[in-house]
Amino acid sequence: MTSTPSTFPALLTPTISASFQQYLCDNPNSRRVSQADKEALIEWLTNPHKRPLSQKEFSRRNYVRKTFVWNEKTQHLFIAATAVGDKDRTVVTEDMIADVVDFVHKGNGHAGWDATWKDVSNLYYGILRSDVIFLLKRCQICASNPSKRPKGSAAIMRSPQLVDQEPENSVNTGSMRYDISDCNSSGNNICPGE
Repeated sequence: MTSTPSTFPALLTPTISASFQQYLCDNPNSRRVSQADKEALIEWLTNPHKRPLSQKEFSRRNYVRKTFVWNEKTQHLFIAATAVGDKDRTVVTEDMIADVVDFVHKGNGHAGWDATWKDVSNLYYGILRSDVIFLLKRCQICASNPSKRPKGSAAIMRSPQLVDQEPENSVNTGSMRYDISDCNSSGNNICPGE
């Protein structure tokens, strides 16, 4: 019996959401779109009379006008398709990345990093592959099912009940158990999965 996407447990727990927000702060990237950036993009697209304040802003505004599309009817910002047969991709702000990845990952039946990234990158803009990997490493369904892990990966498996708890000093990776009490020290220890 196959499960429908609505029957899967939520990928996003409060702990995972908080760790993802910390990850975004620690790993900034210009391809992600903040809420303020989105508002500026929309203003540049909807107000042709707004004068740029600098040459840099002038160049950026011209790029935005060639690349992005504002749908007044649906109130959505898209990045225009570049190739024939492609679709416009929805712009996702940083605060929505985890929700979008969760939705797509459940929708494709927990198909793994590559399949989820393919679906995300075809439909959305503003999400990085590393964002998808960060979140899917914490998926309870994928962690408990070895066939969901990427090939050749030494992915760390954690039992579902430990996902929302503080990590213990050892990790179970199937048939072996590793002591990770020294992994976070400043020494040259290499932890499983690194």
